[in-house]
Amino acid sequence: MLRRHPRTAFFALGVLTAALCGWFLANWLELFRGAFGMAVVYDTRPAWLRALMAAVQWLPLAALAALVVLRAMRGPAVRPLAFAAGILAVYAYVAGSLFFGPAIDEYRHRREFDPIAWRRNEAADVMWPARLAMVDDLLARYPLRGLSRDSVERLLGPRNDTPYWPEWDLVYWLGPERGFLRIDSEWLVVDFGPDGRVSDYRLLRD
Repeated sequence: MLRRHPRTAFFALGVLTAALCGWFLANWLELFRGAFGMAVVYDTRPAWLRALMAAVQWLPLAALAALVVLRAMRGPAVRPLAFAAGILAVYAYVAGSLFFGPAIDEYRHRREFDPIAWRRNEAADVMWPARLAMVDDLLARYPLRGLSRDSVERLLGPRNDTPYWPEWDLVYWLGPERGFLRIDSEWLVVDFGPDGRVSDYRLLRD
């Protein structure tokens, strides 16, 4: 393959190099704790481990530099540009996953609003309980503004018993916040005006 398809071979080599280096840097803690039984954290790494991680971090660029030198020595049989494209493909994939992954994941989990499922808020997937998956469809199909409290509670059930958002009349926990860092919770909150009808509602994060 190296002789017949040198560009493809060097591109694959670049992908493999960047992917393996990234995997090592992402999993070094589990690797050294599990395989070597080392009780280390990031701040207590021995000097040799720091040096190893630094070397792995720069390995793709060092390999690219070496290929540039080989290109000058051996000619077009060596394809540093294809190797660099393989490295960039891995970086582009990681960046794309970070930027677009949460939106794709959210779209994939969306479902139609179902009052019974909303009340149960079952979570076969703990990161995507029923309410979180159907809240967008709920707000699109059932405008809450102007509804009476009785109508809202017939639709959504009673408020959750929570100390969060005491200034709102009805509070519903949806699930972990959507987005890249899902460390907080997302809530649907509803407020009623003096006439007893919904005057405002929002999606909030604690």
